[in-house]
Amino acid sequence: MIHFITDRTQADVDRVQLLSAKGFANMTAEERAEWLAGMRGAYNSTDLNRVESAVQYLAEILNVSVTTKTNWAVTDIPSTADMERYLENIRKLRAKNKILATTPETPSSMTRLTYSTANNIEKILADIESFTSMWGRSGEVFCGEV
Repeated sequence: MIHFITDRTQADVDRVQLLSAKGFANMTAEERAEWLAGMRGAYNSTDLNRVESAVQYLAEILNVSVTTKTNWAVTDIPSTADMERYLENIRKLRAKNKILATTPETPSSMTRLTYSTANNIEKILADIESFTSMWGRSGEVFCGEV
């Protein structure tokens, strides 16, 4: 099972903003550790790599052609083209798979990304992943392969 983050909150964003305003040099040891561990209120290389790896995995299962980058570094700054590709991959997977009534639409842009939009991106993939997991289980149960 893939780990998705679908429950970011405004409090997560506020925490990032508070520590950012404080500056790394002025943070306590605990705050520095929190900052370096990857904070839920920031969308960074950890998130990009997790989502791109999930997209790659799901694309292989669904036989969808995507182009991914799974080696984002902390110092990388995604270009507009990178983010358009990123969202196009999500669109392709969403279009290829059954979705729930509650599955969010794919964002039209990563411009002014909010915690809610970040949650939605991962919710789409989580919904797709849950369907692909059911396919495997139902094949065993209904086809007599157990």
